Amino acid sequence: MTTYADLQAGNFYLIRGTVNGEIELISLLALTEKCVLLRSFGQMDADFWRKREDTIHEVIEELDYDSASAILSLYDDEDEDDLSWEDDEDE
Repeated sequence: MTTYADLQAGNFYLIRGTVNGEIELISLLALTEKCVLLRSFGQMDADFWRKREDTIHEVIEELDYDSASAILSLYDDEDEDDLSWEDDEDE
């Protein structure tokens, strides 16, 4: 089974951390001797730590920077729509 230590810095991954867990887009930010710092992308970005030997239920796909950017740009568009809606309310 894949562990967090198997992930490569600078790459993006679609993973399912647990059997019934949500699919999430993550990237590896930093490594220590025993842990990894990861960022989960989505509606709300969040950084989190895992032990290097913790298992990942499923690595669905490894994405390059361009593919991940294209996905993340969908969230940026939603944020801009929210901001323009809030601006309309202020008027």
